[in-house]
Amino acid sequence: MMRSRALRIDWLHAFLTGLAFIVPTGTEFVSELIRGESTIVPTIVFYFLPVVIGFIIQTWSGIFISLLSGLLMSTLFIRLVVWPVDVTVHSFYAPGSVWFHFYQTTLFMWVLALLVFIVSRVNMWYKQKKHRPEA
Repeated sequence: MMRSRALRIDWLHAFLTGLAFIVPTGTEFVSELIRGESTIVPTIVFYFLPVVIGFIIQTWSGIFISLLSGLLMSTLFIRLVVWPVDVTVHSFYAPGSVWFHFYQTTLFMWVLALLVFIVSRVNMWYKQKKHRPEA
């Protein structure tokens, strides 16, 4: 019972972190829409989000659900927010497409989160091995 509850909580975390993957590109798009010029999302935010996601998610399945959730959230953001807007805003993403831009950012952030996840797992394994008495 307790294990399945922890698994559900981890999967919920993983699904909700998908929302964080659209923050940099969404902020950039909204800034372009409102001001007519893009605001480059501060680099610290772009790198901070994957680090937090990598530490929050505790399972391999969770990290993959996070990727799928991020792709789903990016798709929904594009379909519900980007496409209804004037076509002139789409020229901001030239020469690449809007889809490529959002998915590239999502995948790059997920790779960073995966690296943080792997490093934290290796670190935890090393600490457990170091503190275990030799038989």
